[in-house]
Amino acid sequence: MPRVRTPRYLPALIAGLLLTPILRAEPALPPTQPLQGPGGSGYSHADVQQWHFNADGNEYWVFTPTRPQPQSAPLVVFTHGWSVMQPDLYRAWIEHIVRRGAILIYPRYQANLKTPAADFLPNAAASVHRAIGDLQAGKLGVTPELGHVAYVGHSAGGLIASGLAASWLRLGVPKPRALMAVEPGKSSGPRWRQVPVEPLSNIPAGILLLAVCGDEDERVGCDDARRIYQESTQVAAQDKDLLLLHSDRHGSPPLLANHAAPTAPRFDPRYPPSDSSSWLLNRVQERVRQRLKQGQPSVHNALATDALDWYATWKLFDALCDAAFYDQDRDYALGGGAAQLSMGRWSDGTPVKVIERLSAPGP
Repeated sequence: MPRVRTPRYLPALIAGLLLTPILRAEPALPPTQPLQGPGGSGYSHADVQQWHFNADGNEYWVFTPTRPQPQSAPLVVFTHGWSVMQPDLYRAWIEHIVRRGAILIYPRYQANLKTPAADFLPNAAASVHRAIGDLQAGKLGVTPELGHVAYVGHSAGGLIASGLAASWLRLGVPKPRALMAVEPGKSSGPRWRQVPVEPLSNIPAGILLLAVCGDEDERVGCDDARRIYQESTQVAAQDKDLLLLHSDRHGSPPLLANHAAPTAPRFDPRYPPSDSSSWLLNRVQERVRQRLKQGQPSVHNALATDALDWYATWKLFDALCDAAFYDQDRDYALGGGAAQLSMGRWSDGTPVKVIERLSAPGP
């Protein structure tokens, strides 16, 4: 039998392979913002104009689209979470909404952290009324299309947005065509922290409604989102959904559906914060500076803008407004299909955990 000769270089090659450290694959990156469609970066306007007013105790901001400036635009009322008394912590989402072509009103419903919860809704309504007066008077260059009105709110603002929609006639604010309550709460718990809830059965028929909660939101959970969905009895089943966002740690940074997920901070030096609530902005800015100093780009930043914005809250609200105002993109907003529930893919092709539809299928 012929003898097999081992090449002289083979032992050295094997030794080299054994001594070579195993290279670990880089963690998958989360999805980036889509270019087009609901949640996408295909904007109709290049910039946003901010207007700030403080009259008779009513402080509010109005944002209008510019470059180009439209003659008129749909109206969005954005109600903030408890203590987020100025718009910087939501500015990226606000600018996204406005650059798509809407006017946005941001009413401050708390003078300070001691403002009684019972005053939140009337304070918000008073500011919305004043802002609409400014817009209709032509002071801000763009007039509001009051037949195309949507309310959206986060946390306590989700309950306030729902209250504006339910009691629009009594409060003297425009009748809504769309409502989205994101991680709304709390209407229960210690009395001093309860946000009063208007009769949700008064939310008018014909509105399109989304109630959204997060699976790691330990602050408010899904109780009030479920309540808004269930008690809005005038709204047809096919015109509303209850949705649960899921965290996903497949890659880095992870996507965490906690209570801070809907925030989307952007600090613009053109618009300095007011002294009355700068403490919160200073705290957030210092947290961001410390993370950068420590070189932690892969650590999750609960206040970052990410796929939970582009593929969840931003996408859902964009589509809800488009469906309510123009009868477009309804499948991205309602119905439980792939367009509504998909969250994109990690960079290695793995699908991000989809949105879960908790509501019963409509007829």
